[in-house]
This record gives sequence, structure tokens and C-alpha cells, in this order.
Amino acid sequence: MLRVLSFFFLLFPAFLSAKNNFFIAEVDSSAKEFIRKLFYAGVEDEKKAQELYNLLTGKYKAEVKAQDPFIYGYLGASETLLAKHHANPFKKVDYLTDGLEKLAFAIGKKPRSLELRFVRYSIIHYLPFFFNYSTERDADVEMIYTLLLQKDYSELDRSVQKGIVEFVIETDRLSKDKNENLRRLLVNLAKI
Repeated sequence: MLRVLSFFFLLFPAFLSAKNNFFIAEVDSSAKEFIRKLFYAGVEDEKKAQELYNLLTGKYKAEVKAQDPFIYGYLGASETLLAKHHANPFKKVDYLTDGLEKLAFAIGKKPRSLELRFVRYSIIHYLPFFFNYSTERDADVEMIYTLLLQKDYSELDRSVQKGIVEFVIETDRLSKDKNENLRRLLVNLAKI
């Protein structure tokens, strides 16, 4: 019995480590929806951007530490919003690069996440060319296109994907043929 207890206590720290996040529950759908809405509100509202950052580093700090792709990706996205709203140009660049690094890490853990790819694409699309994120932007829009055509609504529902299709068409970063395919998809999404 003593050996079993000793073995358990030797292994217990491994169960608590960030790489083995057995004690961290999946973020539920209502929490994800709240985080999404806060992100989109934060695009124009600095207080909402700060609220999102505070929420993710406070209530969800265990998920941040465990590098949960959804939470870690949105933490990175929230940092890019802080960059947008910050007055100091040096802090802007720091927040932006840190945020995009976190998003890249989250995408690396979940490369076929339509949501994470779209969030990063929607940020990078508006960056001036001298930030040199065109490779990521182009990879994201191509992956978004591929994922949209699969019509998998398990991560994001049809109405959200409809908005993504509209945005991607509007950005005009795909070929004419691919944009036409998205227009056809948009017609189908509008019917439902």
C-alpha cells in the first residue's frame, strides 16, 4: 500500500502540469459565445478589449497556462485588440507581435480550426505590408476556403460561417474562381 501511495505522489505533479491538463474542463459553448462577442465588441471598444483580456487572464488562466487552443488563440487576439487601441506605438507593436505569436501557437495546435484561422486572418488582413505577415495571411485564407467548402458546422454554425464567407469575398484575396465558389456557397447558406 505504501508503494502505491508513493507511486501516486510521484506521478501526481505530472497530472497537474500544463501538458497534461486532466483537471481543466473544455470551455463550454456559452462561454465560447461570450468570448466571441466580447472579441468582436473589442474591435471598436477599448474597454471591451481590456475586459476580454482580463477575462482570459483571470477566469481562464488555467486554460491559458495549459495553452488550450481556443482560449490561447483568443488571448492572442485580445492582445492584438489592445495593440489597436494603445496610444504608444512601441506598445502597439509589442502587443501585436505577442498576440500574433499566441495565435500562431494556437493554430499550430489546431491547424484546421476555421475559427482560429479566421480570427487571425481578420487581423492580418488589415495590417500594413511592412509587418510581413503575408505568408500567414495567404495560408489562412486558403485554409479558410478549404474548410468552408467542407460544410462542417460542428465548430461554427451556418450563420457564423455565412459571415466568414462574406468577409473573405469582400477581402478579395482569393482567385476569381474561388470567390465564385464562395458566392455559390453563400447562396446555399442564405437558404437555411
